[in-house]
Amino acid sequence: MREAFHAVLRVISFLTRIPVPSTAFAGERLLGRDAWAFPVAGLAAALPAAGALLLGNLLDLSVPTSAIGATVVLVLVTGALHEDGLADVADGLGGHHGRERALEIMKDSRIGAYGALALILSLFLRISLLADLAAGVDRLAALLLVLAAAASRGAMAWLWSSLPLAKASGIAAAAGAPSGRMGLAAAALGAAILALPMIALGNVAAAFLPLAFAGFATLLFRRFLRRRLGGVTGDCLGAAQQLAEIAILLGFALAFKGS
Repeated sequence: MREAFHAVLRVISFLTRIPVPSTAFAGERLLGRDAWAFPVAGLAAALPAAGALLLGNLLDLSVPTSAIGATVVLVLVTGALHEDGLADVADGLGGHHGRERALEIMKDSRIGAYGALALILSLFLRISLLADLAAGVDRLAALLLVLAAAASRGAMAWLWSSLPLAKASGIAAAAGAPSGRMGLAAAALGAAILALPMIALGNVAAAFLPLAFAGFATLLFRRFLRRRLGGVTGDCLGAAQQLAEIAILLGFALAFKGS
């Protein structure tokens, strides 16, 4: 139990800017072996954002303002880690570049037109969908945001385990890719975290529609990466999280439509 707790702390430290005790890093352990905890780290990352959304509701701020505030908090807590990956992938794979050139572009810290467009679209879609949820289900939207953060990071961990590394260097390589079983454990935990509360609320559509959308988006992205890069990089994992989160929020919006 203690080692599981330390695994959660290590993943939180990696995926967010939340400080954790140094005792969690005793010994040498590759992050890939802790990949099952990605959904739990997603919960931790989204809780401050959910609090911001609830605060906006309490202060009677407009729904769009509250959604923007919550999204900004989430980006700050994660240090824009996943957004950075999305932008790099868009720049590298947005054009008709070959594999090696695409990987070279993805290493460049500068942002290009494709990256900027991808960031704008991601933020716009996430804020719009969150605002739609907040307008439709009120404070429940804060819970849905947390569940989306958890399940999307489970999808990210599964993708990491399901493809070979596209290059021998970088974050994904240094962290040590998780085993297939570890990736499935992360995906299953993320799915359970999302589905069980929705089933408890009696909304079966909200339990399964978001997961179906996220699964479809992740599988399509996996196929795209296999064809273009032959594998996965750390940037690809960040992009996968963003795509899965958008898909989940869309699923929630449709499941709660008319509520």
